[in-house]
Amino acid sequence: MMLSHHLADETLQDYASGVLSASMETLIACHLTVCPACRHRAEVADAIGGISLADQDSVTVKASAADILAMDKNNTAPTARPTTTTPSLTNTGVPRPLARLLPAPLDELPWKSFGPGMKQYNLSNQPRKEGAFKLLSLAPGSRMSKHTHQHRELTFIVSGSYTDLMGKFNAGDIADLSADHHHAPHVDSDVPCISLIATDAPVKFDGLFGKIVQPFVGI
Repeated sequence: MMLSHHLADETLQDYASGVLSASMETLIACHLTVCPACRHRAEVADAIGGISLADQDSVTVKASAADILAMDKNNTAPTARPTTTTPSLTNTGVPRPLARLLPAPLDELPWKSFGPGMKQYNLSNQPRKEGAFKLLSLAPGSRMSKHTHQHRELTFIVSGSYTDLMGKFNAGDIADLSADHHHAPHVDSDVPCISLIATDAPVKFDGLFGKIVQPFVGI
């Protein structure tokens, strides 16, 4: 798989530090399963973090390992981070970190339409003000309204492709966008472009149409 777009250094540092949301960690894990270059950079970031931690003074804690596990027993299990031995894709071509969240293959999901040729499948029930975690399926020729972001938006291309001012994004590529980026993705593949997106705040649409449909899109 030839990839052209990768994770930013800052995002990899945050990933190694464990400060990202579970949805963003899952999306990043999808890219790492198919991108040896970013996987190596993530391992380096982990190693640097480990060295920094080892340099800190030790602190006595009162809680035992059993206490901590008991506190966490009702929480969702952490995202499995891919290793060099982790099989990258399922037999349906979906990265394993995403496949384990889906109740059915992509073409059998209960997609919901939000515009001509545009469908979505929500992977989170979090309020829109806290961001979004969902799959988008855009038909060939579709174009999203131009928008930017209040903080960080991550998009992983599952299948198909789109083009915007930053170039062409194919399956396996990741768009790692900050509040400085304005873009209007245009699907240029002859099959639907299915993307996994994760945000930590609502996007900001530039045009009136985008603002009108935003409550229906939920991003």
